[in-house]
Amino acid sequence: MRAALRFRRRLTGAGILLILLMVAAFGLALRSLWQADSMNAMVVHTQEVLQRAERLRFCRTSMRDNYWAFQYTRGEIARRTFGERRQELLRTLQALRSLTVDNPRQQRLLQQLEPALLSEADFLESAMRKTSAAALPGRAALPADIIPFLPSANVLPLIDEFENNESQLFQARSLAVRKSANLAAQLLIIAGILSLATLLIAGHLIQREVMKRATVEVGLRRAQEILGVRLDEQRSELSHAVHDLHAQILHRKAADEQLRKLNEELENRVESRTAELQEVNRELEAFSYSVSHDLRAPLRHLDGFTRILQQEFASQLPDEARHYLDRVRSAATNMSSLVEDLLQLSRVGRQLPRRQRTSLLALAEEARHEILPEANGRAIHWTFQSLPDVDADPILLRQVFANLFSNAVKFTRNRPGATIEVGARDDNGKAVVFVRDNGAGFDPRYADKLFGVFQRLHRQEEYEGTGIGLATVQRIIHKHGGKIWAESQPQSGATFFFTLPLASPQPASTEQEVGAAV
Repeated sequence: MRAALRFRRRLTGAGILLILLMVAAFGLALRSLWQADSMNAMVVHTQEVLQRAERLRFCRTSMRDNYWAFQYTRGEIARRTFGERRQELLRTLQALRSLTVDNPRQQRLLQQLEPALLSEADFLESAMRKTSAAALPGRAALPADIIPFLPSANVLPLIDEFENNESQLFQARSLAVRKSANLAAQLLIIAGILSLATLLIAGHLIQREVMKRATVEVGLRRAQEILGVRLDEQRSELSHAVHDLHAQILHRKAADEQLRKLNEELENRVESRTAELQEVNRELEAFSYSVSHDLRAPLRHLDGFTRILQQEFASQLPDEARHYLDRVRSAATNMSSLVEDLLQLSRVGRQLPRRQRTSLLALAEEARHEILPEANGRAIHWTFQSLPDVDADPILLRQVFANLFSNAVKFTRNRPGATIEVGARDDNGKAVVFVRDNGAGFDPRYADKLFGVFQRLHRQEEYEGTGIGLATVQRIIHKHGGKIWAESQPQSGATFFFTLPLASPQPASTEQEVGAAV
């Protein structure tokens, strides 16, 4: 065993060393090839520069030839060809500037060459215009003042120097390409030799190990004969273990049967509990009916009789009595609102949401029109942002918007520039909808009390209400599997957030301004 481990260590060490050497050789070869490829691209670049320089020389010579052709023929073809060569000259200069942007020496030559060529071209073009104006016939002698003194003294030396620089650069880069290619070939040969050496060494070591293992196999056969006796003993022990396992399986089946009976008992209890809950729901419905008819009727009588007293006998009553009547009517009105809100909360608790694809924007519009009478002609600026479609009950959601809008209208009563904003954002497949106002706000330390029944953060004398509307909103949102929360600071407005499942992953991206005033 120790010899085998030593052999493995040696073989692994030698293999790793040779592999590292091969990787290094191949890496250097690839690097040389990459450098050769890069230098080859630079050689091609230099060839392109030389071709452009030759084209520059051709354009200059062609312009001169076209100039003299025009002088003798007055032909429009010569003038047009001169213009085309001038444009090509400009394009060639621009291309040379771009191709030699990394060569300051060539850039300096181009800075000297460009104005000289353009000056020469301008001079030839001016001379052609003078010749055309003179309207001389055919091959008549030309006036001395329209014959340009060409060529310019410094143009050809500049072009020659530019081409000589690029030729030297071309030769240097070609030599570098050849050196990189030769180095890559040498490195590849070295890597091949190392690979062959690795194979030979590995073959020798493996052959030696095979001989050792053949010797070990003989010993193993003898050991197997000795272990045969031990195997029979192990079989006997295994038989006892199987017997124990069979007993455990029987116990497990008994436990499963007991669990099945417990599940049946639990199902019976659930059915019984469900029947009890159904009975409680029927009692709640009876209570709601009683509240609806037995409590609202006395309240209507109380409100009606006090209104008659105010209308018919107001002049006969002292001021204190009229004040008491006002308070009685206000209490009756509040009690009626409280009964209505309780009935609404009870109905929401029993009602199951009928989910369907619903437009939040349409529901918000309907709710806004529903609570417009509560604004009493106040100027309120409404802003409806992009609102997506959701999977929800439209009737219940309209009630959510109506309650939140009613609160916003109520708590912005003392704001001269009241604003109410509605918007939404996508949060991992759920719509996070918010209703924001700039009203009275509330202390954020008591935000957890907002959604409790009969919980109020403002005095009744300041802002009327029963403290049930937000509890109803919370119950509706929870029935849709969402959550609701609020953020605010005193006198800085409030923002109510709630989440709903999205029906479409692509809500509209535009904003819509809804009614600047109501």
